[in-house]
Amino acid sequence: MLPKPTEQIELFRGGSVVSTFVGSFGSALRETRLTALLGYLIAVQPEPFLELFDFPGKAQGVRLENHHGADRSDILIETTKGVGIIEAKIGSADPFNQAKKYGAKWTVLLTNYAPSLARQKWKKGRYLSWQEVANLLDKLDRSHNANVRFISRDLHNYLEDKYMIRRREPVEIYAREINEPVTLALFLKARMYGCRYDKGSRLPEAHYFAPHFGQSIANMYPGVHVGISYISKIEKIEVVQTWHDLMNTIQTIRGKHWLNSNASIIKPLKSKWSWGGNKSRSFIFLGEPRLVFNPPVLKDQIQKGKGWLSKRFLSFDELFAGWGS
Repeated sequence: MLPKPTEQIELFRGGSVVSTFVGSFGSALRETRLTALLGYLIAVQPEPFLELFDFPGKAQGVRLENHHGADRSDILIETTKGVGIIEAKIGSADPFNQAKKYGAKWTVLLTNYAPSLARQKWKKGRYLSWQEVANLLDKLDRSHNANVRFISRDLHNYLEDKYMIRRREPVEIYAREINEPVTLALFLKARMYGCRYDKGSRLPEAHYFAPHFGQSIANMYPGVHVGISYISKIEKIEVVQTWHDLMNTIQTIRGKHWLNSNASIIKPLKSKWSWGGNKSRSFIFLGEPRLVFNPPVLKDQIQKGKGWLSKRFLSFDELFAGWGS
């Protein structure tokens, strides 16, 4: 049986909340912290970075803060074809003159500096933005190596926090299909929604929940209309495995009296869904459902086709655009 997820608490440094692992070492943006994490990722999974940097050959070694006489390069990569240097700068500084001193076969200038046309034609090196590195970090977030996933995600978040890259589109609304009575009552009367736990989901980032009512449930209940009508604020998200876990979680969040008063709504889940084993479920505890869209937003106005709702993360702008169409 998988262990029940533990509650995460906030970490403070100097009175400010720390949101990333690398941020726990200090609030100041330092090149050495960025290049240390980047060097670690290169050493653990070098192939995608060699491709990004356009360094030929197979990686044989990675060195951080390597000395070149009186100077020191940020990251040095040895391959079967030669030596490449990555010189990194925060902000929009140009490391061109510094990097020329190292005499490497290939050089990458990692910076948000916009090079002139003449600099872009430099034969021994190239400019690379932090956003291009961040795009690779997004891909490595799906790596089979747990360490690579963690560091890639953390470094990406740190770059966002320090405004070195553009922020990913925020997850404003989590949308799911409701097309049967038990889940409908759970949402409208108990202000809850349950679904299978998805480890890679961005559900924890969402702030609101929007159910899409299907044709079957609309046919059963005259007051329910096909599409997205309601939006409810997400107050808490919990992951449970067993029926006993769910009962304890509801009682902790809503209280024993609330659980007893809404037993007729909650208990049908016990027989309708399978419990136990290694199956985990996410339960969303919601605020009051608000009727926002009348007429409702239909699924083919926010996705291609009228099949099952496949677009689960939406922005308010997307919903209002769909409603307007």
